[in-house]
Amino acid sequence: MPRPKRKAVSDSAVKAKRAKGETDLPDNLKWSHVGDAGYGNPLMIVLSSDSLKGATKVAGFDIDFTVIKTASGRKFAIGSNDWEFWDESVPGKLRNLDEDGYRIIFFTNQAGIEKQKVTPDVVKRKIEAIIADLNIPVLVFISAGTNQYRKPSTFMWDYFVENCNNGQKLDLSKSVYVGDAAGRAKAWEPGKPKDFSCSDRMFATNIGIDFHTPEEFFLGEKEAPFTWGSVDPQKVITINKKRDVSRYVSKKPEMVIMVGFPASGKSSFCRQYLEPKNYTIVNRDTLKTMDKCAKAAAETLKSGKSVVIDNTNPSTTARSDFIQVAKKQGVPCRCFWMKTSLELAHHLNYVRMNQTNGKVRRVPDVGYGVFKKNFEAPTKAEGFSDVLEVDFVPEFQNKRHETLFSQWTTGGH
Repeated sequence: MPRPKRKAVSDSAVKAKRAKGETDLPDNLKWSHVGDAGYGNPLMIVLSSDSLKGATKVAGFDIDFTVIKTASGRKFAIGSNDWEFWDESVPGKLRNLDEDGYRIIFFTNQAGIEKQKVTPDVVKRKIEAIIADLNIPVLVFISAGTNQYRKPSTFMWDYFVENCNNGQKLDLSKSVYVGDAAGRAKAWEPGKPKDFSCSDRMFATNIGIDFHTPEEFFLGEKEAPFTWGSVDPQKVITINKKRDVSRYVSKKPEMVIMVGFPASGKSSFCRQYLEPKNYTIVNRDTLKTMDKCAKAAAETLKSGKSVVIDNTNPSTTARSDFIQVAKKQGVPCRCFWMKTSLELAHHLNYVRMNQTNGKVRRVPDVGYGVFKKNFEAPTKAEGFSDVLEVDFVPEFQNKRHETLFSQWTTGGH
């Protein structure tokens, strides 16, 4: 049954309401918060309605520089009123989609909330004003930081499907997503800057729906060339190698020092191959200081057990204290150097956060910069009895972990 036509709202009336900070949200749309990011901020902010009938098809949109742009011409808005529609065709197009039975949804990353550069209320007021201008129901999902809900992760979409569509099954073949983060190079159109990432295109691809840029969707322009700008997880997942476990395990007590980028697979390797063979894992994330790690390592070796130092250990200085502990205890010390590429480590960084539902937060990019700055390739000359290079092999605890690994991430962006 077609949606009843809404009473027209004059532009002057809308502008007057916006100037007073007033809005008129239709269809019992209400805000809610999901999760706790600290400092009183949520992980995700949701605008949804219990009274809206579930939809079978979705037209999803990024907000900034897709549905709207700044009225001031600045890159970042000055307050909640600094906006205008991206193109004059936008409101009519969205209203037509609503009439055609599409559920209109905004999916937006707003990391500025977590960084305390903008408050949730400012973002909400702007979105309420946009919806008031459109005069149609729009659901909204806001990732309020660099957490598991951030696009291109599908967590915002998944939350909508599971909680905000009244159990209605979606037809992905009829759904679409539109966004400006499309991986286009500098001057993809004369005078146009490079897209800051490919996260919107990745988001749509991860969901399994069609993707368009604003230029393609609203203006009918042809698709511009693009690059993903990240490791292709589908190519990685096809790696078919088997580890020779006998290479890694010693029957006699020893120390193993791991070396590798953050999120390069060190901890997973230790848990899967060494811990079951009675190696004690010593990790700075748990013990907090290197002195405590060295002390725990010495006590483990004194007890006659093997120990593995599961830190990044980039430099000879970072490794030397542990090597000395092994020498004092009269046991050999080997180095396992994870050869995971930087690009893949960035991907694994996001995957780990998503697999743990945000319990393990993403390592900031600065962590990779520090590792690269301090890195010195491990050699036997440091005192190692052997240095083993360990290639990355995709291995998964369950199907969900494999699915999340196979999704695009923005890597180091």
